[in-house]
Amino acid sequence: MKNPYLALFPVLLCTPVNADVLTNLNSFFGSSRPDYDSASIQPTSAAGKPGYAPFSPADSDFGVQQVLGSYNGLPPVNVTFNTSVNYTNNAPGQTAFDDDAAWFSASRLAASWRPKITHGWYADLGLSQEALLFEGNKAVDFENFQPYAGVVKSIPDLDDLVIFTRYEYQRITTGSISDSSYSAQRIRAGLQKDLILTSRYQLSAGIDAAFDLEADAESQQRNTYSADVSFTYWLADHLSSTASYTAAQWDFNNGGREDWNHILGVELTWTPRENLSIYANLVYSNHDSNSAFGANDFEAWQSGIGFGLNYSF
Repeated sequence: MKNPYLALFPVLLCTPVNADVLTNLNSFFGSSRPDYDSASIQPTSAAGKPGYAPFSPADSDFGVQQVLGSYNGLPPVNVTFNTSVNYTNNAPGQTAFDDDAAWFSASRLAASWRPKITHGWYADLGLSQEALLFEGNKAVDFENFQPYAGVVKSIPDLDDLVIFTRYEYQRITTGSISDSSYSAQRIRAGLQKDLILTSRYQLSAGIDAAFDLEADAESQQRNTYSADVSFTYWLADHLSSTASYTAAQWDFNNGGREDWNHILGVELTWTPRENLSIYANLVYSNHDSNSAFGANDFEAWQSGIGFGLNYSF
């Protein structure tokens, strides 16, 4: 499972030929695939993290120590806040001629709630607001608002395979909450799986498909198919490193356009307190489109440092 504080904000290239807002901004806000902890949606397991006791030298004698607990009615509402300062070699301007290296801040406030429905199914409700603010006059500031509602289930008989489906609404604004640049509605479905899970390291993977129901412009409407894998290694009780890779195909409904997007990232995370994480990361993004003259091709590097807070009530 991906680190919940992993702030992957690769910066994309805007082109004057086809300034597709969703294409150019979607990866700004990290992977849109949801990230679930199978233990938190098991009635017989503790709702909180971690699912395993911290690593200790005695593990070789006693084995992996799993933390157990009881399910106490309705789960809490989880609120998270992340903010980071980043540098990119490819900040998007009004046109491709304005693209340049720049510093920027990225912040995200999100809330989620997953009450049990029946027979292991849980409702999946939430919303998030994200903002990217660039230094200088050439790059354009953006905000991204995204509420969602769906269902999620962990299947113990398949080693806690998680399946989900949900409805999403997305609205991107530029510089002002009232200045809408893009909006879309979509249905997303997929699955996630912990391939290896121990007290010291974790390997997980997932696939999903998102189908746009409508978008502001027909040229921006698309279906997205993606797969990702991540590996986390705990260097110490409160220090972990994560490497992740995501590949996605963007199949546009009109014009015969097809894009491939690749995101590779590494992160080091320190968690001095249960509800606080401090991280540093490095991200590489590569985008290959069949648009004429390479109009929507790009690559970018981004690095940043930041912190995340989480609270439940």
